[in-house]
Amino acid sequence: MQSYKFLLPTKTLTKNELTDRLTLSGQRVKCSDPHADELYRTDYLFKPDALLIDEQITVRETVRLIEQAKKTDTKPKVIVLASSGEKEKSRYLMGGADAVLPADTNADTVIRSLEDMLGNKRIHPEISYETELFERVSHALCELSITPNYCGYRYLRSILTLVISEPDIVRRISKTIYPKVAQIHGAKPSCIERGVRTAIGRSWEKVPPEVTVRYFGVHSTLLKSSPTNSEYIFIVAERIRRDIKLEREKALPRKGFSEQS
Repeated sequence: MQSYKFLLPTKTLTKNELTDRLTLSGQRVKCSDPHADELYRTDYLFKPDALLIDEQITVRETVRLIEQAKKTDTKPKVIVLASSGEKEKSRYLMGGADAVLPADTNADTVIRSLEDMLGNKRIHPEISYETELFERVSHALCELSITPNYCGYRYLRSILTLVISEPDIVRRISKTIYPKVAQIHGAKPSCIERGVRTAIGRSWEKVPPEVTVRYFGVHSTLLKSSPTNSEYIFIVAERIRRDIKLEREKALPRKGFSEQS
């Protein structure tokens, strides 16, 4: 599959989900602080195929950034996520934006817009293993009382999808996983580790006992404190991987039995 490079602003839930979805489908993604100069500097160095801008910066700065981006060698496609009126949207389009979408546009709509611009219908994994995995991890975290209001939610979602896809990587959580997820989310590895630890610790007491037992076993009810980050990630990842494997095995036609009338 052809890989594109995308530069995204930080950091609402929609854009964090978008980051994960693009990364899972094999795209190169970089996040930047929403300051106009920082976005332009990153755009110039990263040379993305597509750039997303939101209105955390002013209308004037947005127009200037669009015009500057279009003057670079790569001339990236530009999508503006805007909550302003028609007058401002017209200014973005006149400045060179390829599309202006509502600020609360979901990840699926943004990806479809990118597909139309770049002419690649395979950016968005349809009913694929990656899509199924993304949904499974999101459901598991909410079931474990780690909800989107925790910043560690999106970090854990990225970490678990990586670990489930590449099981051996769990042995290098500090040296490999945290830096890789930090790059995806535009954060420091120490922030990733701390966000995950906080989410696990605060949610541990909220998880219903039956859910704790299902994921961590009967002995988990005797624990006086929450598991470490590594223990938690390994156990939850193995549980999700096992559930997906069992369900897929059940869906396969049974062999070795002859039909008898």
